[in-house]
Amino acid sequence: MKYTFSLIFSLIVLASCENSESNIRNFINTENLAIEQLTDSEIIYTENGNLKVKVMSQKMERFSDKEERIDLAGGVHFDFYKLDSTNTKSVLTCEKATINNTTNIMIANNNIILTGSDNKKLKSEQLIWDKNKNLVYTEAEITIQTEDEIISGVGFRSTPDFEEYEIKNAKGVFSLEK
Repeated sequence: MKYTFSLIFSLIVLASCENSESNIRNFINTENLAIEQLTDSEIIYTENGNLKVKVMSQKMERFSDKEERIDLAGGVHFDFYKLDSTNTKSVLTCEKATINNTTNIMIANNNIILTGSDNKKLKSEQLIWDKNKNLVYTEAEITIQTEDEIISGVGFRSTPDFEEYEIKNAKGVFSLEK
């Protein structure tokens, strides 16, 4: 009797354990798995031995599939520096970002604030930094606030230090010098 019960139980377990081929492929597919995961991470980019950008985030995942990329989440903070100094030129904060190390393009998303050294602030939902072109840009809506101006528009281009910029389709309250 005991032997019959064990045999029946084993047959039921074996019959109920079935996986489709797609489930097995998804399980062993490592393309979607991070090769590295860190919490409270810091990444430092240098150029010719000089500090260029410091990136801090609560969560970092590095992927190396078709292109090498780093996904940052949980609050991301970028400090952009002058190449000849350790003084911060601009600070970018956002909720999440992706850095593509193959193309040298970073895309920041959600609640972005870019602050320049003169305390002007840009707010947007997406901002792209192209390291190769030394350019920060977006086609999304933006708002820039200075001490005496509030400017909004759709589309923006700037140097990473946020000193020289242009706004497409600008509107707002402007301060004009005589």
